[in-house]
Amino acid sequence: MANARSRYEALAAFLQQYKGAQIGRLYGMPCLLFDGEPFMMLHRESVAFRLNGRALTNALGLSGSTGFDPLHPDQPPPGRPGWVLVATAHFLSWDRLAVDAMRCASLAKQQPVSWKPPPEPPPPPPMPPRSTPKSLAERVAAVMKSGFGFGLFDRDGK
Repeated sequence: MANARSRYEALAAFLQQYKGAQIGRLYGMPCLLFDGEPFMMLHRESVAFRLNGRALTNALGLSGSTGFDPLHPDQPPPGRPGWVLVATAHFLSWDRLAVDAMRCASLAKQQPVSWKPPPEPPPPPPMPPRSTPKSLAERVAAVMKSGFGFGLFDRDGK
């Protein structure tokens, strides 16, 4: 497996050549910019991405991923809103995250976006209680008595 720097540089070269990203530095660390907005940066053996919405939630869901603050990279999470540090263990996800981060940076240039993760969906309603053998037998008997509810036969079976 390639180390984080070589993987980051290959990804940066692709995004620069085909997607219009610019290479830069943010607080002394190598980063990628889209129209002057940083969206991806290398920090030690990990890469940080600036994401919003579902992409941010998915990135934070990767094991070992944490919030990240580019100005104070060694401080513990939560970090700066929108930034997530993704470990090398997930380097196969970096391509998708980089494209998502660039899309988020482009969207942020056009309209205001929230860099906070979306709220958790409400919990599902509670499940109804399990049927007992007696209640199942009563329901089956009722269906049998009604002629299966199809209305094809009258009570005489004709």
